[in-house]
Amino acid sequence: MKRSLLLLIALLQSTLLFAQNLIETEYMNAFVVVADSAQSYYELREKMFVLSDELKLEIDTIGRGYDANKNLICLPENDADEMWAGDYPPRRYPDETLSLEYVAFYDEESPTKTIGLITGIFDSKDKAEAQLNSVIEHSSNAYIINTDIYMGCTH
Repeated sequence: MKRSLLLLIALLQSTLLFAQNLIETEYMNAFVVVADSAQSYYELREKMFVLSDELKLEIDTIGRGYDANKNLICLPENDADEMWAGDYPPRRYPDETLSLEYVAFYDEESPTKTIGLITGIFDSKDKAEAQLNSVIEHSSNAYIINTDIYMGCTH
């Protein structure tokens, strides 16, 4: 009986360690380059177009726009993705495109509705710093957020 109980405890511990490792592998340590942040969507949207021209970077809104009635960056209500339709799906994958994001997704200490003009998400600090050096020439408020981003399924 004691042997069975010890075996069961060992099996449970192994299962918990496996689950913990699985959860940790679903996160990416990321470096998010923020050109500027503000409460005003429209102010940052204009700056995004200017930076796109200056930095020769594409804009990728992921199909989102600003809904003034909701005071929210979001997908259209009739979006094909029923889970995120009418809501804010955050940008999570590494790339060098411009978008407007809620900074609180990347930095929990940021006020909830603060919007950031993101110029890239990187899996390397060196790549993020290289981009920051070019962004800061056009936006003196630019900075990097080091964060862990969940990369697993959100559905």
